[in-house]
Amino acid sequence: MTRTNDWGHASATCSAAPGTGAEPGSSPPERGFCLSCGHPPEPPGPTGHDQGPAAVRALVDEVAARLLFLYPGLRRAALELAADGEVGTENAGRPAENVTGVLRKDATPRTDIRRGRTRLASAARTQLANALAVLHEDGDVSAAYRMLLRAAEGVHDEGGGRVGAEEILWNLVAACQLSARPEHRKSLESYIDDAGTLFTPSVRTAVRGVLDPAAAPGWLRRQIESLDSQAAPAEIVRIAGVAAFVGNLSDSRHALRRVACTDPVGRFGVPGVQASILLAFEAYQTGQWDEADRLASTTADQCAAEGYQLLRRQAQTVLSVVAAGRGDATTARAIADEIARWAAPRGLTSLLVGAQYACVLAALAQSDFPGAYQQASRFTPAGDFAAAEPFAAWALLDFVEAALRADRREEADVYAHAIRQASLTASSPRMALVSTAAMAMTAPDEDASALFELALAGEDAGRCPFDRARVHLLAGERLRRMRAVGQARVHLAAAHDDFRRLGAPTWAQRAATGLRAVGLVPPGTDLGGQQLLTARELRIARLAAAGLSNKEIGDRLFMSHRTVASHLYRMFPRLGITSRAALGTILQPARAEGEFTLGP
Repeated sequence: MTRTNDWGHASATCSAAPGTGAEPGSSPPERGFCLSCGHPPEPPGPTGHDQGPAAVRALVDEVAARLLFLYPGLRRAALELAADGEVGTENAGRPAENVTGVLRKDATPRTDIRRGRTRLASAARTQLANALAVLHEDGDVSAAYRMLLRAAEGVHDEGGGRVGAEEILWNLVAACQLSARPEHRKSLESYIDDAGTLFTPSVRTAVRGVLDPAAAPGWLRRQIESLDSQAAPAEIVRIAGVAAFVGNLSDSRHALRRVACTDPVGRFGVPGVQASILLAFEAYQTGQWDEADRLASTTADQCAAEGYQLLRRQAQTVLSVVAAGRGDATTARAIADEIARWAAPRGLTSLLVGAQYACVLAALAQSDFPGAYQQASRFTPAGDFAAAEPFAAWALLDFVEAALRADRREEADVYAHAIRQASLTASSPRMALVSTAAMAMTAPDEDASALFELALAGEDAGRCPFDRARVHLLAGERLRRMRAVGQARVHLAAAHDDFRRLGAPTWAQRAATGLRAVGLVPPGTDLGGQQLLTARELRIARLAAAGLSNKEIGDRLFMSHRTVASHLYRMFPRLGITSRAALGTILQPARAEGEFTLGP
């Protein structure tokens, strides 16, 4: 029985061996076919004891598959051996046999010739299924890539037609993204170049767009716009995955919801789970952190129960980033460490970099700038976006901030120059926001304010509230150092409000600290047990800033000069000042603006 997969090719039906009592999709070959076609396996047909040798051979095959499933190392070796082209060459002159080694009754040279193309297509399909099982269950990206490349080379033979060629190609692209290894990218490009007419120009353009999204913003925009009419789950996930790292994931939300499923053996298989993970990441980007946490947790648990370890770790990456944004550094680092321990020995660079990014964000949330710089420099060398795509571009604001705060001005300048050269502002509203802000951070004082305003002026800046709040915070801190107190207050107050709404207390505390330094402390802010200025204290501070003595202030407010002195003594630390003279700098602009309100 066959069914058509997402690319329109005929594929083997995913079913359990008859008479074994196994659940559909439970053996490694079946799980591989489910991974490949994106459809759940069908239930086994009727069973009975009258099937004779066929039932016995099926049972032997099932037992062998279960043994291989229990021993990952043996499975990888066996699957690679099965995918090796030398096996086919070695047995080319022998009569056709089935997997148990029993000679088929109709095995003759003539029938073997007639079945040549069918065998090639079947071999490619089996190699693809085995590679995906190794990748998603064991995470061995190198072994999976070798197996996929062998399958691709087999399909490239003109005698085999184009059965599954594009499906294998896209899985090779996915493996390249996971490993981020130059040798994998090089061999993939060589394979495509040598493929001749096997792949159409549109497919070649799509591969370039997926691997280098920043270099093809026009292509990506067209693909995102076409998602509403796209029916193939794998294609939807592929486009949305590229959009995620340039900040356009929100435009893919509706298409992702059509195919999302937290169960890896559900209706859409792996693409459905990948859609759920992307939706969790989209919820994080748009400030719906509770929803992001819920969806990522559910997906991770389902994948763990079914043995899909790669998808489980990808869902955990979202959990670690959400925890880091909330300032929960302990949880963020614990999850990131778990991901790294699994991903590092398997060569899954993209997962490892995702875990490192969560650690960068956690360090920034704690104002640990040297630690943030140390983590960021591991996966995003200054100015080298190609070395760690897609996170190099995604984390550009984090790297520039960490470098500047860690007194690495030269590295920050190199990165800002690379941003200008790469024209990242055209990629998406998010990239326009963060890249322009990064350039503002490294710009001279006379240009910084205008660049920050330009970054925040975009109509869609609010689609990424956490990024917007961070840009407000950075602008306020820079303007405060420039003594532009009035402008600094506006940005710091906006940052504080956004962080509180998001549930990011450590970031809100940092904004409140900046507000305190400019004399504006928002109600409800926890300043480590310090009390906010009361209305009476505000009147005392303003009169003192106007030059009145303690006695004159006491006469006006009907209190003794000692009481006035006591109030001033207690409020100085809360305002971040050490002398009476500094009150004028803090309070005079506020009176002119008519917006200075301290205390509840």
